[in-house]
Amino acid sequence: VHELSEIFNDLDKKKLLTELKKKKNFVWVKRDLSPKEKQLIYNFSIPGFDLINTTKRVYPYGNLFAHSIGYVDIDLKGLAGIERYIDENDLANKTKTIELSLDVRLQNILHEEISYSIEKFNAKGGSGIIVNPQNGEILAMVSKPDFNPHYPGHDNPQALFNSVTQGVYELGSCMKALIMAIAFDISAITMHDAYDLTYMQVSGFNIKDTKPSKGWNSIPQIFLNSSNIGLSQIVLEIGKHNLQEYLKKLMLLDKLNLEIVECSKPLYKPVSLWNDLRLITMSYGYSISESPAHLIQAMIPVVNGGIFHPLTLKKRNNITSNYHESRRIFKEETSKQMRQLLRIVVSKGTGKKANVNGYYIAGKTGTANKVINGKYDDNRRISSFFGVMPVTNPQFLLFVNLDDPSGIRETFGFAGGAWTAAPTAKAIFSRIATLFALNKIDSNDEDAQFYENIEYKITNET
Repeated sequence: VHELSEIFNDLDKKKLLTELKKKKNFVWVKRDLSPKEKQLIYNFSIPGFDLINTTKRVYPYGNLFAHSIGYVDIDLKGLAGIERYIDENDLANKTKTIELSLDVRLQNILHEEISYSIEKFNAKGGSGIIVNPQNGEILAMVSKPDFNPHYPGHDNPQALFNSVTQGVYELGSCMKALIMAIAFDISAITMHDAYDLTYMQVSGFNIKDTKPSKGWNSIPQIFLNSSNIGLSQIVLEIGKHNLQEYLKKLMLLDKLNLEIVECSKPLYKPVSLWNDLRLITMSYGYSISESPAHLIQAMIPVVNGGIFHPLTLKKRNNITSNYHESRRIFKEETSKQMRQLLRIVVSKGTGKKANVNGYYIAGKTGTANKVINGKYDDNRRISSFFGVMPVTNPQFLLFVNLDDPSGIRETFGFAGGAWTAAPTAKAIFSRIATLFALNKIDSNDEDAQFYENIEYKITNET
């Protein structure tokens, strides 16, 4: 022990001596030796001691894929992320290669832009996910703060938390897109319907809009202005039974199913307690908390023509074993109508700061006040944006959110999704367009005209 301590300055001599005196056939002295330490051991030639070659996992990208890939212990046992999934399913012994759907280029873009926005708006954290809406593949997934997978124990425990798949949040107005899609699909509304937004009270609770638009408003106007009063009336026409049925089909009432164990279950009151007031608050993103991954998975059939594809971190093709889970949820017409509404939000509404000229971005902003000490705090929020590019043929579905961002001079003190998450999305979409050398869409293109020129004003309205 004395000789070994001359080589290893950090050796616990007392502990090692105790271990060596036990009736054991094998005792680890030190692991992960440096080349210099290895040579010194050779030179000492101490009887009874030997060197064993072992394998060590190295993560070349460091923190970049920390929450997706996860990490292993010193014996290479998976403890988190895909590493744990492989270990628990004994996949390492069944196949040579496990190809992930993650794209390092997109991951880097998402990581950089979210990190930049967190610093810019002095947010506590942020997250983002990019998905291929045509097959459910996760192309990038970022949760900040993150950690070094080589030394996961060195970081704050909060950094190990994957806010994309584990965190559950009230996501505000992003939920309105789902409510509209359900209403279209069951023919509760048409694009030509209108509702009076002057006043609404339910169970003694006054429903209010951030930007009141009294009088009769069309369906596109209601969505464009993100009217709580309008969505409240629409969700009551949908009804409890239909809402539950669609939320169930969209996997919004069940635990997230993904190739990592760090997955959450949504938080909501038992369905038996869903009264009119609860339906109303759910319609504009309260009374139900979901992970960002839950939300983006539910948005896949909203934008891709109506087909639900479960999210996956593994490369998927038409013969992938779990691809049979894909199924139609919305009519194709419903998806087209929703893309029209999502486009108008970006071209004329709260999503303007997410627009990238020529690429026809469509999406929806969301802002939800956080609960602090049991009460909603008007000055604390989760700011979100989900969007798709291009609206004419969705290839990239994106969700970003910022945890408790602060307003700055550039945003005139505002910190909602329109001012913080939307410009973050714009930066991401712009870099994606450049990366893949996407061609801009001609404004005279027939499909572009369909999604761009939507009639939303009521006849004779000034």
